[in-house]
Amino acid sequence: MKFISGACLLFCIYYIAEAVPVKDESRFCEEELKCIQELKLDKSYIESIITDDSSRFLPEDDDVFNTYLHCYWKARNFQNEKGILDFDNIMESIQFFPRKHFGGRPNDDSPIGVEIAAAAIEDCKHVPGGESHGQTAVKMQNCIDRRMMELVEKEK
Repeated sequence: MKFISGACLLFCIYYIAEAVPVKDESRFCEEELKCIQELKLDKSYIESIITDDSSRFLPEDDDVFNTYLHCYWKARNFQNEKGILDFDNIMESIQFFPRKHFGGRPNDDSPIGVEIAAAAIEDCKHVPGGESHGQTAVKMQNCIDRRMMELVEKEK
């Protein structure tokens, strides 16, 4: 489940949509646009990954996207310059995501909540780091998304 796309927003983009105002009717928030600009990335390429419905999860072996996600996670204080993850900050954000984006009923806007968020993070802390800080961020996001979907489904 991508936090970013359609019915299943990627948590990084969902974080942004909830926490940071979007400008110019763009799909991207200010922090994302800043990363795209600073890294001199093709915005349409990043958007194509985010909106690719052929997979519910982010690609782990895309160096360009990994670089972008690391920049974004640094901006959101989910990961530092050295690649260390801040699970408290991740938890603070994901606990407010609507269940409907993680397999809940289509009209269920109730938040994931602390219990599911904490369980997902705890279950994912063992995920081995990637070959880069960005790949580590992508692997962690995919793991947390996957685990939250399992936990929401279990509660149905």
